[in-house]
Order: sequence, then C-alpha cells, then structure tokens
Amino acid sequence: MTGGEGVEVLVLHGSPGSGKTTLSRSVSEILRRADVAHAVIDLDDLDRVYPHRGRAFVRDNLRGVWPNYTAKRPLKVIIPSLIANEQERDDLRAAVPAARFLVCELTAPEAVLRHRVTEREAAGGEYWQTRLLNFVDMYNRRTDLTQIRDFLVATNARSTEEAAKEIIDRAGWTLDSHSSSSQL
Repeated sequence: MTGGEGVEVLVLHGSPGSGKTTLSRSVSEILRRADVAHAVIDLDDLDRVYPHRGRAFVRDNLRGVWPNYTAKRPLKVIIPSLIANEQERDDLRAAVPAARFLVCELTAPEAVLRHRVTEREAAGGEYWQTRLLNFVDMYNRRTDLTQIRDFLVATNARSTEEAAKEIIDRAGWTLDSHSSSSQL
C-alpha cells in the first residue's frame, strides 16, 4: 500500500462546547476495548506555539507527522477540530491523504453549548469564556455547515458513550479484530 490506503480519518467538527475532545476520547476508548488500531490527533496540540503561527502551521505540522501514522495500517484516526470553512476542510483532507475521510459535525442547542463553555472555562477566566462564547455565537450563525459535514450527531440529552457509539456506527467503523492493535 502507498499513501494513506488502509487509513480512515474521522474529523469530529463542531462549535466550542459540542464535545469534540470529550468524544474523541470516548470513541478512542471504545476502539481500544474492541482492540481496533487507532490514533487521536488533537490539532490543538500541534498548534502550541507562541506567537500563534496561523492555521496553515497546524496543517503543515500534521502533514509532517502523517507518514508516521500511515506506516501503521490499518488504522482509524480521530481528529477533533473546528473546521472554519470548505477550503479548510479541503486543506485538512489534503494534509492527511487517506482512503477515506469523513467529517462528523457534533451539535447541541446553543444554550447547552454556552453552558458547557462557561463551565469548562471557569478556571480560565473571563477572557477565555468570552472569547469562546463569541465563537459559539459565530458558529451558530454559519450557513455553510451542510457543505462541511458528511453526517451529524447530537451530543445533548444522552451519555457520551451513546454519542460515541453513534459516531462509530455512522462512520461505518466496524469493531472487529481485522483492525487489531496488535499490528502496531
């Protein structure tokens, strides 16, 4: 196999507070219990540089480490990330050439998103709360979300485990041993 064949990429996309990081961990745990080879690549971790170098810097870092992931096949890759627009989705897809690339948009009512962000950022202070609440507002005004996503999963009024199982199911990921982590 060359390139990314045998690697499946699932981007968990959504507003701040939608559960991208939480659900990436939950999906990872379900895959681990099923002994399915997988990785979580948190783009925030590829962007911890001061001063901020811009979104292209993150994609460049991802492109740089991607060959290390494609060497481990078959592999399912989970990427929690807020995708700004269609061009950014296409750029992200180009940074991780794979046989399959899906975007799952995570949703919840705006009041739930605002509550989650406010609780999560309580220790971070008013600056981060206000900044993320503004992002929630901007996200909810977007009109391009149907062009970004392949499918949608609601994250409110249910457990994290239930939402993670739906994500796995909607992505078409099977939990059988052909993707065993023992191959890593």
